[in-house]
Amino acid sequence: MKPAARSIGAAAIAICLFGITAMPSVAGPQKGDPHAMKVYVGYVDDLHGGTTFIPSPWDGDAKVVFQGSGSPFDAGAIRIDNPSNQTLTVQDVVVDIGGVAYALWTFPASVPPKSTLILTQTTQFDFDTSEPGGVATCDPTGTIPTVSVTVGAKDQSTKVFADAGQVLNTGGVDPGACSDANEGHAWSRVHAVD
Repeated sequence: MKPAARSIGAAAIAICLFGITAMPSVAGPQKGDPHAMKVYVGYVDDLHGGTTFIPSPWDGDAKVVFQGSGSPFDAGAIRIDNPSNQTLTVQDVVVDIGGVAYALWTFPASVPPKSTLILTQTTQFDFDTSEPGGVATCDPTGTIPTVSVTVGAKDQSTKVFADAGQVLNTGGVDPGACSDANEGHAWSRVHAVD
């Protein structure tokens, strides 16, 4: 009898004789949990208020997979962290703000272990989420943006995350158009809607 089988057999006898209710676990290969991903939203702006705001981490930082164009920026941004020890496969990301949908990026995208995927504008103004659909407003809309993320190499699963703090749509107004204020915002974690 092999050592692993012997210990399982001994455990089974102990359960019968002594009423022990837990079996010892047998170590086997572990798979990464694609649902352990963490999702953040932010805003990058180097056009308004005479200042530049770029959330950190960003393109060029260690362990960042980046899909987007370069400056000038006036754009929302999505950050997907892979905290696992396995590669995370992202199959799709769709951002919805009041019925305006953004699906700009190339998938599938592989996010290495302990790394980050950042998605932002692919050309200037194509992800200007402070004015969804190109409509700027100075009156708060109250619209809560959502981010749908589909992950998994084989068994795919989609989770929808709510931007309850309205980071992507800058509080439901367009500060850049209304007062030339910088719209930049640091990464803010968003949570899945169940």
